Amino acid sequence: MSAAPGPSIRHPFGGATYCLLADGNVQVSGEGGEGQFRADGRWISGTLREADPQMCVWIANQSPPADQLESTWALSQEDKQG
Repeated sequence: MSAAPGPSIRHPFGGATYCLLADGNVQVSGEGGEGQFRADGRWISGTLREADPQMCVWIANQSPPADQLESTWALSQEDKQG
């Protein structure tokens, strides 16, 4: 999985943790395992194959930490726009 995770949040019902990765994808960790998902909730990889798409959208739209503004996270956001 990608290094340098960004903001994260715990799902209020299932308890899974949704964490923004440096590449703009979302890592979800819970009782069922771990998985990586696109910002719209589509599965990429991992044993966990289902995630709440609204949580993925929400966490993927968070600003990166100040120390990562000029990092690969910022560059990956530019790639999505162009």
